[in-house]
Amino acid sequence: MKEARRILLLGGTGRLGMAIARHIRLAANASIDACGSARETGPSSARPAPALFAPSRIALALDTRIPLEAAERWIETWKPEVIVNCIAASDVDRCEHEPLEAIRINTDLPGALAKAARRANVHLVHFSTDFVFDGELRRPYREDDPAAPLSVYGESKLHGEKAIASENPSHWIFRISWLYGGRERNLAATLLDPANAGRTIALSVDRIGVPNPVQLLAREIVHAIGYVHGPLQPADGVYHLSCRGQASWHEFGREFVAQAIDAGCLAPGNAPRIEAIHEQTMERPARRPPWSVLDASRYETTFERPLPDWRAAITLALQRAE
Repeated sequence: MKEARRILLLGGTGRLGMAIARHIRLAANASIDACGSARETGPSSARPAPALFAPSRIALALDTRIPLEAAERWIETWKPEVIVNCIAASDVDRCEHEPLEAIRINTDLPGALAKAARRANVHLVHFSTDFVFDGELRRPYREDDPAAPLSVYGESKLHGEKAIASENPSHWIFRISWLYGGRERNLAATLLDPANAGRTIALSVDRIGVPNPVQLLAREIVHAIGYVHGPLQPADGVYHLSCRGQASWHEFGREFVAQAIDAGCLAPGNAPRIEAIHEQTMERPARRPPWSVLDASRYETTFERPLPDWRAAITLALQRAE
């Protein structure tokens, strides 16, 4: 029997990281190949469930180590086959005020992970963002469309992509957008919170993108990991991972509340009021791309995974509280 795949999950206490850890553990509890493709690895019993290592930020000591030394130490300690990096400076407005920290986390760390991963023959999974685009194209962005970030956050993430590519380890960079789902600090949790009953929540009507539940993205990442070091492993590089369709935040908020009521997750009397607002009136430090729909066709074709429309995907975020 093959050895269990060893996965080092960095940033496992964040929204996406927690969802990925949960999907891996669910698969392990079910005694199946959490990540596998039957086509590549054979029946689910052919490979034991993966070993997941999701150290805390304190255990990582990220704040006190040089990124390359830290990355090499992590690989030496946990000996992973796959690193999934969910660590990011993702507060877009804070990045404008703390650009050096954004660069350290979003650029320097991915570059260090890539160098250490290449030396150790470890596959790196990393996440980038729709914020690498300026939103002027007005059609779904493909992976090879020119990037032109409008913010420190977007620029630091783009440089992180380039840092990984320059080291050229075995890697995939998944650009994702408009995350929601999970326990807290996201729009879905705000809309479901009974404390917000009757409260007016203003959402933009003129910023267009694709809402994506972390539950869906986690499921896809766990599936993709099954290809690592196999004969059908997809090419290294950037993939857009996103639901189909497009929406404004205002449209998403109204649809989410309606589905939450229908699913019994939100009592009608506890629903907030969704108000329309224009992006320019919000006066935030960082500029957002006004139109950042991602075209996920390459991912769907390469990984043979059709993705749902964003409306259908809301169901995943309502199935259970995480």
